[in-house]
Amino acid sequence: MRAADFRRGLFGRALAAAALAALGACAARPDVPLETITSAPSTATSPEERLRGLLADEQRLNDVFGRLATSNVELCGAQFVPSFGFRLWSIDDFEPANRAAAGAAFGLTERLQVYAVAAGQPAEAAGIAPGDVLTRIEGRAVEPGEAGRRQYSEGVTAGLLKRGRVSFTFERDGKARKVRLNALKACPYAVALAIGEEPNAATDGKTIFVSSGMMAFARDDQDLAIVLGHELAHAIRNHPMRGASDAVPPRSTAGRVVGAVVDVAAGIGGAAYSVIGGMPQSRRNSIAFEKEADYVGLYLAARAGYDVSYAARIWRRLDEKYGASSSDHPTSDDRFEAMTATSAEIAEKRAAGEPLVPAGLPSS
Repeated sequence: MRAADFRRGLFGRALAAAALAALGACAARPDVPLETITSAPSTATSPEERLRGLLADEQRLNDVFGRLATSNVELCGAQFVPSFGFRLWSIDDFEPANRAAAGAAFGLTERLQVYAVAAGQPAEAAGIAPGDVLTRIEGRAVEPGEAGRRQYSEGVTAGLLKRGRVSFTFERDGKARKVRLNALKACPYAVALAIGEEPNAATDGKTIFVSSGMMAFARDDQDLAIVLGHELAHAIRNHPMRGASDAVPPRSTAGRVVGAVVDVAAGIGGAAYSVIGGMPQSRRNSIAFEKEADYVGLYLAARAGYDVSYAARIWRRLDEKYGASSSDHPTSDDRFEAMTATSAEIAEKRAAGEPLVPAGLPSS
């Protein structure tokens, strides 16, 4: 990517905030108070083993969402964020009760450490791996704790605006390694793993939440891409903010939480239910929003290289087991028929060499 692409005035003003968001879990806590890997209480015999299992879900989620976010930046409007393809955290991101287990499981301290690397992105190509500790950025030593987070934001901003790339130094097994990374443009949304046994997903317009139950239910990455595409479509089409009379969820500045794929009466448990499931009917997403998210979401998944020929299968499985349709979602038959038609439409455009752009959504 050319350095000039990162020197635009519109991007420059928002770059510091975007760089901080790229820290992933070690940035500011999500506005919507769901239980995540860093906050959920552990009842397992081995908390360390449980955290490692959840981290595997985080890695897979980061892989699939990374492809969607970078492949669809043209459809996400004028704003975008830089993506290097790695996410950072530190021991401070965990609730006090979970810190001992996090330290034992991942060797975490107050220093910023890589916890996920997205497949096919610059960090993976440079050989960065989970467990690497960030020690320097743009030549400056990275301090522990909150000071290091500010340095990350400032360093990314400075590097991208000056040269269109950023210099990082990581430490692994006591050895330092310096890399210079270009950034990909990505849609300006985040993704987070929410702890809950029921398969579900939702967005507040800034962050897409996917339950650990959905990670298990979406058995392959193509199914997961369909779910994430659906939620990303809600965010791109601004569904959480539509309807000025709707109240805003607790601690959220983004708007309504929409897009729960299982009937909200089922919920996803615990704190997650209070946000995704515990809202009045007037604040749930409409059938029109759901149909649009199904339609646009398939295009987003297809543009990221996923096969959408059998897109309806995960919704069929959800409906068979949980009754995924409800009064504010399309009926199952309508949904299956529409998704089959959309899959055929995408195949026809691809065969004709036409751009994969959904009707009503111009590319930027």
